[in-house]
Amino acid sequence: MIYDTIVIGAGIAGLQTAIQLARCLRKVAVIDIPGGRSAVAKCYHNILGFPSGVSGDTLRRSGKEQAQRYGAAFFTDEVVAVKHDEKSGFTVQTKNAASLMQGRTLVLATGIRDPFPAIEGVRECLGQSVFLCPDCDGYESVGKKTAIVGAGPNAIAMIDELIGFTRSLFVINHTGDSVESGLVDKWNDSIPIWDTRVIRFVHTHGQLVALELYDGRRLEVSRAFLAFPGAHVQTDLIRAFRVRLTDKGHVIVNPRTRETDHPDLWAVGDVVNHSQQVAIAMGDGAQAAIWIHKRLREREAHGK
Repeated sequence: MIYDTIVIGAGIAGLQTAIQLARCLRKVAVIDIPGGRSAVAKCYHNILGFPSGVSGDTLRRSGKEQAQRYGAAFFTDEVVAVKHDEKSGFTVQTKNAASLMQGRTLVLATGIRDPFPAIEGVRECLGQSVFLCPDCDGYESVGKKTAIVGAGPNAIAMIDELIGFTRSLFVINHTGDSVESGLVDKWNDSIPIWDTRVIRFVHTHGQLVALELYDGRRLEVSRAFLAFPGAHVQTDLIRAFRVRLTDKGHVIVNPRTRETDHPDLWAVGDVVNHSQQVAIAMGDGAQAAIWIHKRLREREAHGK
């Protein structure tokens, strides 16, 4: 089968793309491997219609079911290569499938891989009491003792993003990276900044209780934010194509259509340069799908 669209990635943006296109009666294939940012988010609190919060797993599970209801096909596999030919469209090779997949259009929705530190207990707390994004979850620190755990400059920079939510902040320079003295002096009188490693996130069923530090101290906090560099925008599959990337590796797309500079190749979600929010990812997917459908209709009208 030649699909109208192949979507690589079944996070929030990829699923929304698939739902919209399937509702346009398009043949859609979604290829995905388990994982991703939304998979570790135990509770989003800033999404319309979910006042009590909703987990990333719940959104992804219901999104997949919704897309399948309209006919989208899902494949659990890893894409290892993509090629494009003007006549035959996109050819996608996966790790485990014996045959190649073909699509008239392609959507990259592979997201970002975050550099989670190898610290005991951190993954159990992610998305519940330990967070990455102050824009998404800064509110969760209101009135709470909150630690910022990360690499020196990144951790210091996050103070500005959280200080409006809580003044009960503690910075742990886990990596020991050097920080300009002026930045430290700015906060030293009001916020403790410690150069030591965290050896354990102490928690009860994902609810953070304390941090055990390498120097023997125990810091009792109920919230923590991670501030490490090295988040990887997963664009490796399309780097051979004629696409532009920002200096941080995000795909530059047409702001109206979400199409890249390479014809018939779209990019949505966190691979694109914008605020990394679930609501924006959904909008990306719907917007891209509408313009993909328009493109396919135009070609079909000309017998292509």
